[in-house]
Amino acid sequence: MRHVLTVEQMRTADRNAITKYSIPGVILMENAARSSAEYVIEIMDELGYNNQNPCNDPLIDIICGSGNNGGDGFALARHLHEHFRIRVFWIGDEKKMSRETLSNYKAVQKLNIEIKQITSNKDLKRIHFSEDCIIDSMIGVGGSEEIKGIALDILKKLKTSRALKIAIDVPTGLNSENGKVSPWCFEADFTITMYAEKMGMIINDGPDVCGRVLIAYLGAPLNIIERISKTHILEDNDVRGFLPERQRRSSKFDYGKVMVIAGSKKYPGAGALTSNAAITSGAGLVYLCSTAFHSALLPEVIPINLESTGTGAISKKSSDDLMKELDKAEVIAIGPGLSDNVETLELVTKIIKNYIDKKFIVVDADGLRSISKQSKLSKKVILTPHCGEFSRIIGIPRKEIELNSLELAKQWAKKLNCIIVLKHIPVIITDGETVFVNVTGNPGMATGGSGDVLTGMIAGLLGQGLEPLMAGALGVFIHSKAGDIYAEKYSQETLTASRLIDFIPEVMAENVR
Repeated sequence: MRHVLTVEQMRTADRNAITKYSIPGVILMENAARSSAEYVIEIMDELGYNNQNPCNDPLIDIICGSGNNGGDGFALARHLHEHFRIRVFWIGDEKKMSRETLSNYKAVQKLNIEIKQITSNKDLKRIHFSEDCIIDSMIGVGGSEEIKGIALDILKKLKTSRALKIAIDVPTGLNSENGKVSPWCFEADFTITMYAEKMGMIINDGPDVCGRVLIAYLGAPLNIIERISKTHILEDNDVRGFLPERQRRSSKFDYGKVMVIAGSKKYPGAGALTSNAAITSGAGLVYLCSTAFHSALLPEVIPINLESTGTGAISKKSSDDLMKELDKAEVIAIGPGLSDNVETLELVTKIIKNYIDKKFIVVDADGLRSISKQSKLSKKVILTPHCGEFSRIIGIPRKEIELNSLELAKQWAKKLNCIIVLKHIPVIITDGETVFVNVTGNPGMATGGSGDVLTGMIAGLLGQGLEPLMAGALGVFIHSKAGDIYAEKYSQETLTASRLIDFIPEVMAENVR
């Protein structure tokens, strides 16, 4: 599991390293530079830059600011100058440099590395930046998308450069809190960041300008990050780590009874997709309560035929029989394909109200029509809206949600007292405090029924004993990994929701003991 930091948490990590572990700031900067240099050498070697230059000695330009990010750049120049031709350009004011930055700035001068301050456009016009490699070390995590002055002029000049681009900590022009970028942002092929990824690197436009992200080792204990980070990214080995191990002496009753309330005569496939995903994800028993059953429904799923309305949706006349069945379940998955029939939605509202504290409930699609900003839920409830559905629930325009997905998901998970799985890019899973961000998946998953499959998978994981937040996070991860494996084997264009279910076993086979 990878950890993600806010800007303030990054500063806290620095303070803790210095005060709690007595690691001086100059040592942190030195370790950052040494680790970054190792990455740069490795990157240059892997990409064949050592063999492209006629002199077999590529030119690297390092552009530094006068803050600590610039200090990292000055120190990096020291570590690289015996491997490559190095030029250092810098902006800002020597008087504003920290002690660590000034020390490394003077070291560059003493080593006779070519160094030049850029103070004006006149200086900039005389510079022809390297066509081999450019390293951005101008501002770091303290910057935003609002770039001004000579830094903006430099970014404009670099915009069309075809050189390999490497950013130190974060690319200049990226807001490391919210992922918003300047039109002139430094577009890195690689970003070497300190301690852990920053929030802005994984949301909104951040991934588009960071390239491949590498984590520099600063010599500080890893538990510094683990203790302060509230945002996490799941990785392959987390499937093994978080999915409960099946006991030798067990039965189907030990892995959850999941009741799926989904589908209608108009949308029978939604119920089948949700139910099939739940049973394939490992639930012990899965029942589908519906008015119509698709021929693709797996034989392992137990159908419960409900009375229908005139339009083929579930009638409220089914209420008593349905409640008797739900009393026996541990998990309820409700919503996919139910339609917007008023009578059916009244029944959904009744079910959620009746079992809100008694059962784990996953609410998706049409079921979300029963949720409003005034709803009082529980931490047993998982809502899985896309941005349009979330907009309708909380009354905030979709565009605003898309730009501030993480903060709004956290805010409303806390207000509604539930788990929210916000289906955006990236997917945000949160209980209002802890956040999981899913960075896997591909555009081929933007296909009808994909959300129904996710609902079933989360329900199946809840049945096996995972807590709601982790069931949501792990469900999203396995769901998107299945999509990635399919797309790699075949193509994004041919990916369908039912094929996602087919590839759940492949994710499990790769990652479960």
